[in-house]
Amino acid sequence: MPAQLCAQAKLSPNFRGYWTLGFWSVGLLAVVLAARGIAAQAPTTAALKAALKNPDEKARIAAIDSLAKLGPGAQDAVKDLAEQLADKSAMVRAHAAWALGRVGKGAQSAAPALVKSAADPDFHVRRESVEALMSIGDVELANPVLAAALEDKEPSVRVAALDALTEFGAAGVPVLASALSKPDTRYWAALALGELGPVAKGALPQLTEALSDEHPDVRREILLAIGRLGAEAAPAVPTITKLVSDKDQSVQNAAAYSLGQIGPPAKSSLDALREGMKSTDELMPTVCAWAMARIEPDSKEAWANAKPLLLAALRHKNPRVQALSLKGLLDMGTPPAELLPVLNEVLAESDPKLVDEILAVLASSGHEGLPGLILALKRPESRGHAALLLERLGPKASEAVPGLIVAAGDKSAEVRREALYALGAILAGKGPADPAIIAALDDQDTQVRATAAYALGRIGPASRGAVGKLRPMLESDEPLVRVVSAWALVHITPQDDEVTRKAVPILIQGLKSETVAVRRGSANALGKLGPKAREAAGALTDATRDPDATVRTAALAALEQLGVIHDKAPSRPRRARQR
Repeated sequence: MPAQLCAQAKLSPNFRGYWTLGFWSVGLLAVVLAARGIAAQAPTTAALKAALKNPDEKARIAAIDSLAKLGPGAQDAVKDLAEQLADKSAMVRAHAAWALGRVGKGAQSAAPALVKSAADPDFHVRRESVEALMSIGDVELANPVLAAALEDKEPSVRVAALDALTEFGAAGVPVLASALSKPDTRYWAALALGELGPVAKGALPQLTEALSDEHPDVRREILLAIGRLGAEAAPAVPTITKLVSDKDQSVQNAAAYSLGQIGPPAKSSLDALREGMKSTDELMPTVCAWAMARIEPDSKEAWANAKPLLLAALRHKNPRVQALSLKGLLDMGTPPAELLPVLNEVLAESDPKLVDEILAVLASSGHEGLPGLILALKRPESRGHAALLLERLGPKASEAVPGLIVAAGDKSAEVRREALYALGAILAGKGPADPAIIAALDDQDTQVRATAAYALGRIGPASRGAVGKLRPMLESDEPLVRVVSAWALVHITPQDDEVTRKAVPILIQGLKSETVAVRRGSANALGKLGPKAREAAGALTDATRDPDATVRTAALAALEQLGVIHDKAPSRPRRARQR
């Protein structure tokens, strides 16, 4: 039943829209998270294709996984990988489907084989095949498969299909709209359509009709999906209005919320919402007040009635009510600065999920939100997120440095990394490099050591006190540490000839990394060295043909800084790099 399966949607962070750390893509940050540096010379594609014929199952899987690491670079092996989809081992078949997904659009020729394997007896193979079809992007071929996958008995396969359909956007809406007609797939289709938002407006008739479903959780998700359509959902207002008095309280709340999202076109529902205000439910009066203010945005009376309720609800003991109130106040245009006193007050006692939302509001308030973020650094459960947001504020968050220094000694390696990232951003270009950052170069965690080096590099010349520790790290057995340390030393002492001599070969190897951020960062660092890095000219020239545009741009800029004339525009790569 939908209620029993709802939790399974959490298997996929993409589908449920979980908050992601977007800043990892900047500079060398992704290097640290990847926790892998420059690998030794890998086997050729030909050798890996030959290994696919090895009678040993583990050897075949190892070869498949090595090809998967090549991503779009394994396009020449697509036919061979597709043949593995018929292997007697389910494990081999699943790994082969996964590898084809890593190849992405270059695996188009394998799509028919993946369609067949999407009906494999083993659910791992089915799931990986569905995800591979999403990566390949052949909507016409994939949609019938995804429609069938929505009815799969295995929840993770259904979630994979939902991921694919939401990834396809408008092209996936017809399949989802059709799935609304089937009780077993209705709930999942509503979730996906809600994720798509306004793009799903073509499914409004089916969504409205499905509101008659007997299951409250299904009606609730459909209402939320309709609300995401905004004013486009006006034709559904009469049906939604009836559900303001539904026998299930969660459906009542969702109906009122949906009407508020539709806004002025839902004016005919005002009487029903006024009745909803009389509810004894802890959430309903707040939702109804917010909805009426949204429906009549020019009504001072509506806003005057809603604002006190929403502000009071921020102090409510139920985090669900608090979260709705915060969203409502922000949606109504309440300046974040006006909310800071209440937010700082409730921060210390709030549910962890609400803390994340509060911290986001504090960060959006700039300098005015700093006290709350600094306060959050004192709470172990919110310290890492607060540090991340302070990193985004950069130099404006200088008052948080003492708290971040303490956080850099947290027992959690993840929190230590976040604190070091924030310190690097706040102190960038000015310093000083606090002893705590330098001490982190000795951390037992590889990624923390690399992050400390990165932070010191961002601080620049003011980190000279760390040079003595960074130099030996160029000889580290850990490729990640070598690359980031070289990058840091170049930014701290670009005029040091000994640093240049040791760093250039490491950075040249960095141009061949699997990780885009490593290649881009290596190119930038080589450019910073200028003519002293002339020996890197050949590798940088090769990098002007990199599959990633940012690497090509960085390589061209570096060649100019080296004084090397490169008058040929970088050739367009034959294969697009996977997303």
